[in-house]
Amino acid sequence: MDLDMEKIERVYYESILKQKYNIIKNRYVMEEVIVPIAKVLELPLEEVIELFVRMYDGADLYESHAFAEQARMACLGRKVDIDLGLCWICDFYGLISKREGDLIRKKVVEDVLLNNVPYKEALKRGRELLLKLLKSRMERYND
Repeated sequence: MDLDMEKIERVYYESILKQKYNIIKNRYVMEEVIVPIAKVLELPLEEVIELFVRMYDGADLYESHAFAEQARMACLGRKVDIDLGLCWICDFYGLISKREGDLIRKKVVEDVLLNNVPYKEALKRGRELLLKLLKSRMERYND
């Protein structure tokens, strides 16, 4: 009995590809990973799916939904940094501490993602916190 190793490998590879495509068809992976990336890159869904199938193994594809959650938080945090000028105020000028800037950023991100506060409203609250901190610093220096 001869084993046809090429055939076995081909069947195995096809089976793995089928499993990967099934993982990607999961609603959460499709809606929260594949579709947003396709929109940003202005690519057809099929091309983005092919990219993920070729670049990720099955375990990574399963985890891609969790990665999307982390990415959403990180990207929103960057947007907050820019919109509130935290990179200037904390990192370059040191008007508030890095820790204070992190707390403000986290509060805005939490309001948006966990408490469903509209971004503009959450940003307004973050700006109010920032101004409150800056004013308290000015008062300390005036004493």
